[in-house]
Amino acid sequence: MMSNLKLGVEVMSAHDLIPKEQGTSNPFVELEFDDQKFRTTIKDRDINPSWSEQFYFNISDPSRLQEKDLEAYVYHVNRSSNSKTCLGKVRISGTSFVSQSDATLLHYPLEKRTILSRARGELGLRVFLTDDPSVRVSPPGQEFDFISTPTTAQEQAATNVIPNPFQENRADQVRQFQHLPRDQHRPQQMAAQPMTAQPMTAQPMTAQPMTAQPYYSEGSYGQQQQRSYSAVGSKTEGPAVARMYSAGPQQPVEFQLKETSPTLGGGRVIGGRVIPGEKAGAYDLVEKMQYLFVRVVKARDLPHMDITGSLDPYVEVHLGNYKMKTKYFEKNQKPEWDEVFAFPKEVMQSTSLEVVVKDKDVVRDDHVGRVMIDLNEVPIRVPPDSPLAPEWYRLVGKDGHRDRGELMLAVWYGTQADECFPSAIHAGSAPVESHLHNYIRGKVYPAPRMWYLRVRVIEAHDIIPMENHIPDVFVKVRLGQQVLKTRTTRSPTRNFMWNEEMMFVAAEPFEDDLIISIEDRVAQNKDEAIGETLIPIQRLPRRPDNKPVRPAWFDLRRPGMIDPNKLKEDKFYAKVSLCVCLEGGYHVLDESTQYCSDLRPTMKQLWKPPIGLLEVGILSANGLNPTKTRNERGSCDAYCVAKYGQKWVRTRTIVDNLNPRFNEQYTWEVFDHGTVLTIGIFDNCHISGDSNQNSSPSHMDKPIGKVRIRLSTLETGRVYTHTYPLLVLHPSGVKKMGELHLAIRFSAKSLLNVFFTYSRPLLPKMHYTQPLSIVQQEMLRHQAVQLVAQRLGRMEPPVRREVVEYMSDARSHLWSMRRSKANFFRLMQVFSGFIAAGKWFGDVCQWKNPVTTVLVHVLFVMLVFYPDLILPTIFLYMFLIGLWNYRFRPRFPPHMNTRISCADVSNPDELDEEFDTFPTSKSPELTRMRYDRLRHVAGRIQTVVGDIATQGERLQSLLGWRDPRATSMFLLLCLFTAIIMYVTPFQVTALCLGFFWMRHPRFRHKVPAAPVNFFRRLPAKTDSLL
Repeated sequence: MMSNLKLGVEVMSAHDLIPKEQGTSNPFVELEFDDQKFRTTIKDRDINPSWSEQFYFNISDPSRLQEKDLEAYVYHVNRSSNSKTCLGKVRISGTSFVSQSDATLLHYPLEKRTILSRARGELGLRVFLTDDPSVRVSPPGQEFDFISTPTTAQEQAATNVIPNPFQENRADQVRQFQHLPRDQHRPQQMAAQPMTAQPMTAQPMTAQPMTAQPYYSEGSYGQQQQRSYSAVGSKTEGPAVARMYSAGPQQPVEFQLKETSPTLGGGRVIGGRVIPGEKAGAYDLVEKMQYLFVRVVKARDLPHMDITGSLDPYVEVHLGNYKMKTKYFEKNQKPEWDEVFAFPKEVMQSTSLEVVVKDKDVVRDDHVGRVMIDLNEVPIRVPPDSPLAPEWYRLVGKDGHRDRGELMLAVWYGTQADECFPSAIHAGSAPVESHLHNYIRGKVYPAPRMWYLRVRVIEAHDIIPMENHIPDVFVKVRLGQQVLKTRTTRSPTRNFMWNEEMMFVAAEPFEDDLIISIEDRVAQNKDEAIGETLIPIQRLPRRPDNKPVRPAWFDLRRPGMIDPNKLKEDKFYAKVSLCVCLEGGYHVLDESTQYCSDLRPTMKQLWKPPIGLLEVGILSANGLNPTKTRNERGSCDAYCVAKYGQKWVRTRTIVDNLNPRFNEQYTWEVFDHGTVLTIGIFDNCHISGDSNQNSSPSHMDKPIGKVRIRLSTLETGRVYTHTYPLLVLHPSGVKKMGELHLAIRFSAKSLLNVFFTYSRPLLPKMHYTQPLSIVQQEMLRHQAVQLVAQRLGRMEPPVRREVVEYMSDARSHLWSMRRSKANFFRLMQVFSGFIAAGKWFGDVCQWKNPVTTVLVHVLFVMLVFYPDLILPTIFLYMFLIGLWNYRFRPRFPPHMNTRISCADVSNPDELDEEFDTFPTSKSPELTRMRYDRLRHVAGRIQTVVGDIATQGERLQSLLGWRDPRATSMFLLLCLFTAIIMYVTPFQVTALCLGFFWMRHPRFRHKVPAAPVNFFRRLPAKTDSLL
């Protein structure tokens, strides 16, 4: 089915162009997209021209829209020499195309066409996508003569006359085209043929006559003719032509990245370049937002309210429809709150601020006093000014008397740059209880520094079991929640040997001791402790490299012996030999190896200096799906979490808003640009909706979506402003939960240091000198994630365990049919180039294109006689391919792709299996069905692996005499070949083999060749398999 998707471009105006003739120029715009070209009119003597002309392009392959670019060239016409000069160009990536309803006018800065050319000014374009079937697409235009092209004044005079498009002596030249399908308008084209057969300029006619498309000039008539031709075209429909395309990695438009051009604190961002506006501050990657800050410090001399003379004071801040509360103090007439409230200036609907002090009561809160502040008199504070000094205000009672005590306040206007912004309580459309204020604040969390703890259990002496028998002794090592055991061993003496090594994860500050326990297995499920010892981790040596650590003997005590006096009296002389150390040369992996955000070793002495700076502006989220109900409507209390390196950040929670605006900026030092930044957005479960008003805060923070950005894909110094679709995989399928708007900039201190990082190992040296096994890495990674979740969960506000696991991809190692399919297709995509090259060479050998085959023969002869040209030719070919691909380079960071992930083709049962717990919690029947399916898939993989092994074993059997006749024949062939190669020049042999391989199909047989038949008859070890 043919797609109706078209690209519309509205050329509006240009500003501040480079003058070419006497301080002015004659500009026009030429648009190129998908092998189609259109031109605007020429504006004489105008460096600030205005066109307001609209064009439509046909999109031949909508699935490859992201790979196509729209190019707009601004030219100056020199009428005396009939030539044109480029004034600049604009290139717009296909990822930034939006629908017609979302399109706005953007002014793009003109770029140089070549390195030596000049460019200046801006070009105003409105670019959009439309699938309106009534819109007609114009065919590409032809070259026209600049001398005979009418000027702007002539066009203005010609607008009062409506010319006849079928008149033979039509003088106006073509500048704007509308589509007339050839099959639909054959009578009109035949009528127009005598008229257009004349050459329109003094230049010779081209090979393609102009009768194929009816032209008409621009002006009021052009619009009328467009409507009339569209009406004619709707009467007779010609045969439709459908083009089929193979499924590529492209995904639906709503799941793709969209480039934006917001106005941030540093200026307007267009195409990654920042057009400076007003003076930029520290927050130049977010929109500048004005806030009214109210700081409630303390109160004094408050009156007695209850009969008992007690007072439980708290403060309410009223601003229009917004109301915020502080916490209350029991029986305190001199309370100190020191809380800051922030109100967005854009939603302020009042000119006065009311601050009320109330007494907390069981039935009804009593009014103590209030303060009214005129907002027109509030000062503006701009950092780095000092904080505004608070002021005492007298409280006014309901009777108007000023004898209700005093309240210390500070009120000012500020922005995100204010130091009170992160700790302030931000006003939302839904009130938040005072005890939940800590759960909605934004914070920065330092991740704990983690170490690998290596324990090598060597031996133990003087081990006496509790019972009189030959013991089965093993050693149990515990660190917090991590427990590992050695194998059981027996010995007729009291000395036991293990020499086994274990690895644990420890986090600073070290709170748990290492417990070594020697136990005896007296029964199948019963173990008795013989002795134990506690080793403080702080005292352990810290090893930066693989130098051996000397073992040490540790005395054991009887289990449960804690009193030091009893330990001295106890005659227990058992001891154990251990080699224990903290490994500082490793990097403790606490996230998936594909998405590491930090690759530094644990010891700070081994760190390299940073190579750059990463700045991230979390602007907003749009169109979030509701996660709870509030007042019988969908609601969401969203906050963002960003993770990079040893620093986690959490934005403030925007309460009851499906389109929250965060506008918070954060900075990280970059030590390796081959790392990944992860940003997730979650719903705050501490703020309840209608369905869980009485629920405890034990519910999980629901993930809304996640974004990953690899720093190596970012250009240095460019500001990337995109809206990222928040894609979440559910058991029912992939779902878009909204969009996240980000501004990202990676700045390098020295490009030389950035280039040098490509030559350094990815991981620290210890990972290569003393590597860990895959099983160890997965086990240690799981323990590291649990440690990070435990430490971050103890902070205020906490980063919950489910958030840490979601950000760290804790379930990425589990089996998934969908992920297995995705990896298989990725592997096929990697080998697709080799497969295509093999097919092309097969076509060459089959002489399907004789010209190509002859050229390949010529190239082959040149390489045979000049073998020193082989490597230079290969590298030059790769260089040219790289230069050609530069035009199609990605212009945006990669994002999660539903096609590559096979998320859009997976059936519900496969997704339900992916979200199943481990071990499974499904019914036995469903588990049996999935097991049978897994056996079927594994059987196919088993067959492929067996076939590969068979081919390798046949190669080995050539000289293995398993088939004596085949080996004898092969040895004779080798001897004969050696003699021939010895007496024949190598070039002659290579030419003969090459020509034989590429011989004409007339000299080929349809059955396999003799060497292939010989190889397939060789034996393999399949005969020995049971």
